[in-house]
Amino acid sequence: MAQPIIHHRGPDFSSLMEDVLRGLRYFFQTEQTTGLMIGSGTFGVETGMYSLFRQEETVLIVNNGKFSSRWVEYGEVLGLDIQELSLEWGEAPAFESIVDLAGENAPSGIVLTHSETSTGTLTDLEPLALRLRQTWPDICILVDTITSTGALPFYLDEWEIDAAVSASQKALMNPAGIVCFGLSSRGRSRLKPTRAGDFANWYNYVRSAETLSFPFTPPLLGIYGLQAALHHIQERRLPSIWNRVHQCSRKFKLEVEKIGGKVCGASPSDSLTAFEWTTGSTDDVRTYLLERNIELAGGQGIWKGKILRMSHMGTSAQIEIVDRVLSALREYSPRN
Repeated sequence: MAQPIIHHRGPDFSSLMEDVLRGLRYFFQTEQTTGLMIGSGTFGVETGMYSLFRQEETVLIVNNGKFSSRWVEYGEVLGLDIQELSLEWGEAPAFESIVDLAGENAPSGIVLTHSETSTGTLTDLEPLALRLRQTWPDICILVDTITSTGALPFYLDEWEIDAAVSASQKALMNPAGIVCFGLSSRGRSRLKPTRAGDFANWYNYVRSAETLSFPFTPPLLGIYGLQAALHHIQERRLPSIWNRVHQCSRKFKLEVEKIGGKVCGASPSDSLTAFEWTTGSTDDVRTYLLERNIELAGGQGIWKGKILRMSHMGTSAQIEIVDRVLSALREYSPRN
């Protein structure tokens, strides 16, 4: 990220964009359209909804955690006709529940969260997406993959996903600030021009990417970091990374339950572990770990103060890190 600044309307930037867009095609496992923009993961999903769906269009949104609840709220801001499948936090959606909610009113689109970051809950996306496609062939499937792509198996083309959103600060191992997205031809056909200055419209980013450009001043240093991460992922290959994430997740989940933890939900994600601490306060555990230079995230929303969350993405996907955190938790347990 400390490379020299280059002019973003010149050939050097075009070469950089070409390489990054190619890397994103591998990242999302697609031969179709990829793009990037400035923003957080939340902004990425919101701009995806803004770009793909139209006011009063019927869109089904699965709400099973803090972040998926945002997609419902933003759908209301957009004036969409929302069909909300509201689940208990930690519960994954079933195909039958989605179809039952829709009834005879087939939605134009659906918003799913592959790995709900707030609860560590995984949606079994492949069979769900394929069954949705069989049931509603023209539905536009938008997926929040912020804590899945780059850490968990994900195939945009094979699973017939129309739009997937990721962000630089998770498995891409960079500071927050860049949104990455993949688009099917069906998803791309739903993009409509508004105005050239419409910062939130994916249409403008996709159109600029066709000429290896960027519609606004790009986050150049962030793109350098993104390029390095994509090179790292391509060199190590996704199946190898997915396997390492799985091994770290499996070991942590098995061992933490032996020393006072309880993994949340019936469908836990490999990319992170959300767990309760059954023998004391989660705040006390976090303080103890911070004194040993280990920081775990706490809960959010209705789970605030009730759970801890351990990442297995990016550079956190190392058995040595898992062992270090488990060792500290074992030291804490006898004291309580």
